[in-house]
Order: sequence, then C-alpha cells, then structure tokens
Amino acid sequence: MQYFFYGLAGVFLVFQALYTFIPLLCSKVKKLNSDLAEKSISVLVPAYNEELTIRNCIDAMAGLRYSNYEIMIINDGSKDGTLSALDELLDLEPSARTADSKLTYKPIKGLYRSNRYRHIYVIDKMNGGKADSLNAGIDYAASDIVITLDADSMLEADSLKYVNQYFHDDDIIALGGTVKIVQGAVRDRNGAVVEKFRGKGLIKSQIINYTHGFYVRKLTQSYFNSIVVISGAFGAFYKDVLVHVDGFRSTVGEDIDITLKIHEYIKAHRLKKKLVYAPEAVCYTECPENLPNFYKQRIRWQKAFIDCILIYWSRLSRKFSVSVSLFFAIDGFMLGTLSAFTTIFYLGQTLVVGGNLWHAIIFLLMSVVLNAAQIVISLYLCRKYGSTYAFSDYVRMFLFSQAELLTYRNLLLYINIAGTFKYFDNDEGWGFVERKGVAAISQNIAAGSN
Repeated sequence: MQYFFYGLAGVFLVFQALYTFIPLLCSKVKKLNSDLAEKSISVLVPAYNEELTIRNCIDAMAGLRYSNYEIMIINDGSKDGTLSALDELLDLEPSARTADSKLTYKPIKGLYRSNRYRHIYVIDKMNGGKADSLNAGIDYAASDIVITLDADSMLEADSLKYVNQYFHDDDIIALGGTVKIVQGAVRDRNGAVVEKFRGKGLIKSQIINYTHGFYVRKLTQSYFNSIVVISGAFGAFYKDVLVHVDGFRSTVGEDIDITLKIHEYIKAHRLKKKLVYAPEAVCYTECPENLPNFYKQRIRWQKAFIDCILIYWSRLSRKFSVSVSLFFAIDGFMLGTLSAFTTIFYLGQTLVVGGNLWHAIIFLLMSVVLNAAQIVISLYLCRKYGSTYAFSDYVRMFLFSQAELLTYRNLLLYINIAGTFKYFDNDEGWGFVERKGVAAISQNIAAGSN
C-alpha cells in the first residue's frame, strides 16, 4: 500500500503541474463580436418545486442582450406552487406547438405560451426527473442550439452572445459556461453586477471552489479537449447531437453522463469536434447555505460520478479519446475518489503502526504549495475574465483558501468516501436541495423585459 500511495502521489503531482501551468500560459480572453449573426437558441429550464427561485431565473433572462432565442420552462410535476407562480408571472395560454417525437419522456399535461413575453413557453408534464424533463424540452425546442439551465441559475446579460460566438467555430459541438455563486454578487446603481467575497464560511468556501474549478480545472481540460462534465447549471449543445445520442439518461448525474455520451459519439463517428469551456459566458447560481443541504448536494455529485465510472470504465480505452480517458480515469477517479481512501488509510497506518512520517509531511507541504499557486492563478484569471472583486477581496479569498485546507476541504474528503458508499442506496431522485430564492442579480421582471 505504501508504494501504491507514492505512485498515486507522483501522478497527483503531474496533474497538479498541468492544472498550474496550462491555465496560466494558454488562457485567452475572447473579445465579444456583436456583429456575428445570431444563431437560434432554446434555453431549457427544468423545474421541480422551484416556486421560490423561478422568478429570479426568468427575471435575469428578461435582461439578456440577445434577440433570437426562446425560453422553455419544464414543470416536472412540481408539488408546490411552481406552475401557479409561472402563470402569475407569465400569463400563460395554451400553445399549438408540437413535439418532434424523437425522444422519450413522461406524458405532457399541457404546453403553454406567455401572453406577456412571447418567447417564453412552459411545458407541464408528469414527474420523471431532471433528465426526463430535459428530453421533453429538447423535443419541443425550435432552435438549433439548446442551453440547459438550472431553475436557480441566472444568466448574465451577454452570456448568449458569447455562446453564439463560440458556436460560430464549426469545430465546437458543445460548451460549458462559467457558473458563479449569486450570494457573492449584488447590482450597483447602474445595474452592473458587482461581486463581493462575503457571507458564511460555507458560502465563501464554495466561491473559492467554483473559482478554482472553472478557471483552473475547466480551462485545463478544455485545452486538452477532455472536459469530463459540462455543468447542468449552464451547458450548451447542438440539438441534433443531443438527439443522436438519445438525449439525457435518467440518472442521478445527467450532466456528466451526457458529456461522456457526446465524447463517445465523437470518437465513434471520427469527428474533429470539441467540447470547450467558455469562461466569458457567465451564469449565477444559488449555493447551499447550510451543511445539511451542502452535504446532500455533494453526495449527489459523488454518486453521479460513481454511476458513470461503473457504466463507462470498461470501454474507456476503446470508445473515448486518450485525453478524455486519462482525465476521467486518473484525475477523476484515481485522484478524486480512490485517493480519498488511500489517504485515510496511509495516515492511519502512519499514526497507528508507524511509517515514514517525513514523506507524508513533504507530500503535504508540496500539496499546500501547489494549491496556493493554483488559487493565485485562479484569482488572477478571475480578474482577467472580468470579475469585479476589489483587491481586498482577492487578498481575503487567498487567505481563506489556505485556512479551509484544514476545514471544508477535509469535509469534501469525507463526502467523497460517503458518497461512494451511498451510491449503492439506489436512490436516483433529484436529490432536492432547499433553496431560498432570496439572492439574485436581476432587477424587476417588468423593468427588464421588452
């Protein structure tokens, strides 16, 4: 076990070196080209018991600086007042639009169109889960490009313009945008979003985690065309590709599954296509504010990853590119899940029966230094891509990131282990996380709409 741990540590350092140098050396900000023709975009918003958050989502989209798009909200058999809230906000009437009937999903109870905002539609369906709702939205969508958005996600005003610009590159088949924490954002008097590093420690930890995860990890994976997951909170795809791969699979982690299905589709058809990260396209999401909800969310994420490991592992070398296989199997599984178990075992062995404590200390110090370097790089890139934190916020973010190594980071280690075991509970529901809907980047919907 000791030699296995050393081997794993060596692989860890190699990947950490990639995550340190690639984002710093290879990141380039795209300047927005507003003269490009607008491709048609359908924004799909699956909603289950979202009466407290759906207004913020619609409100943010009402202020989008884009014209050739539609919004399709899919009410997945909500048990609260989601449909009533939508009717109150949108003044719904029945629509005659028909589905393509190319994907399967639970029965549709009604299709409606807003009288107030004619580009907004609502699909009311029987409960089938998030993936089922997305399949229904794809089948009814009228656009070439489909964006999947969580009901608590709020798009930044130019986000669709950046999505459109990326899809003018014929090599791009799908992309993921930047997801930021809405609890760390406010609007100034001019309506511009200003980010602040504030709130509970748990919220601050998630701000750090998202900043590092997108500006360091996603940028690196995008460089190697090896993005393992396009976040369900903000992803964009060609509709015909989603149809070709039979849409989303009903599972606890539909976003990682659809990403891998598209990689498999690219390899099977020998396509010169890419899945990329678009850092300039931004949306804001409400993160869990207490430990029980944070725990439920991260357990669900880990269960989703284990589910895909079990499904795709045996065909990684045959049906996926080398880069995707390496990042999924080694960086994702070995360093993300397996290392949690080996770290606990090695530390326990060292403390109980003795061992080379100096080796453990040296590895820990190297990990701390690499983590600090990556945090600095992520904060630099955060600023480079247009974030509006004050300099004092960046200082506090760095200091907090070092303190959380001994707090929230250890909680994630435990969650990786617990989530792996809990996967076998066979619960594939939405994994509902309570949201308050009190944090928003939006102004009043009536003021933001045409």
